Amino acid sequence: MTSFAEIQALGGVLLIHWTFPPTTGGVESHVADLARALAARGCRVVVLTGESSPLVSVGYRVISTPLLELDAIKTRPLAKSAYFRDFKALLTDTIASHEIRTIHGHNLHHFHATPALAIEAVRAQHRLRVFHTFHETWPDLLQDEPVYKSWNGNYAVSLHVQQECATRLGFSPQLRPLGVDTGLFKSESECFTSGALPVIFHPARLLPWKGVEISVRALAMLRMRGHPARLVLTDTQRIADWDDELIAYRDKIRALIVELQLSAAVSFESVAYAEMPGLYQASDIVVYPTIGDEPYGLVPIEAMSCSRPIIASISGGIPETVVDGVTGYLVPRGDPAALANRIAELISDPAKARHLGAAGRRRAELAFDARRYVSTLLDAFAGV
Repeated sequence: MTSFAEIQALGGVLLIHWTFPPTTGGVESHVADLARALAARGCRVVVLTGESSPLVSVGYRVISTPLLELDAIKTRPLAKSAYFRDFKALLTDTIASHEIRTIHGHNLHHFHATPALAIEAVRAQHRLRVFHTFHETWPDLLQDEPVYKSWNGNYAVSLHVQQECATRLGFSPQLRPLGVDTGLFKSESECFTSGALPVIFHPARLLPWKGVEISVRALAMLRMRGHPARLVLTDTQRIADWDDELIAYRDKIRALIVELQLSAAVSFESVAYAEMPGLYQASDIVVYPTIGDEPYGLVPIEAMSCSRPIIASISGGIPETVVDGVTGYLVPRGDPAALANRIAELISDPAKARHLGAAGRRRAELAFDARRYVSTLLDAFAGV
């Protein structure tokens, strides 16, 4: 394990990502968790983000800049030369002001190439260690200038992303699966012990590829078969909505709920990330029927960490975390009947649901604890 002296030798650690909580998303949550965890280990951490009103926590500093703000990049793009000049100047000032020696970027191959190119321009001059995590692969705006290839470390969050990088980019980052805070994501009670109507929880951003429609249709099937249950959806208000899909999809889901006469059985919860463990604990089954390629998916790990059985689709990196028949079930993409069948099975056999939940907790602790992730990341930072 990296010693305190080695951590101090790293200098300031600069984490860079386009968005940050309160914007909702797996990358945003991970960067916030990582900042807090690195600070707890003794690192001097600065987060550079385009979030205009970022949530801050004790132990690290957040710098907000319009140069990473996605709406501005999309609607009011700067000339490339001006953007490069301004971002390089911001980096230079941040490096000097906070004695930055280590930079860890997240999805810097997305949205705009300039931040990564500016990092490369100052890397040698300031003798920086630079690392990058691919949370997904496409689109890669650095294909013509893949500067990340010369950086000290590149990581893929899943085998799926690693293989996609190899196929799409001709480059294979090191596999480094993300973890969750198993001390935060835990439950003091087992599922199906409240005596109330079963609660099905689908925590996801309201985007078409997250399969919320599949969960709604599965609920309708369950109720037709005589399995009354409630469905809880997360009403994500702030997301990195590059394709402007959120409002239209929310309206579509609400219309579908009315059409299927489920208004009394479906609720939308708008909560902060810190409140998510409470929603997991209040649920009996967690579903994640993604219909697109899920790069990794923290939801299944969070569910397992909270001792809840997870039913998720066979998509992208999900089969790397969910063990079918052991910690939950895997179902085909886009198949509400298959989802409903597995939910009905667990509603009919609460003991089995609790057994799957307990196995999920053990797997989360053994394989996906964020403390282990941070320890290995610090070893990589210090080992350069």
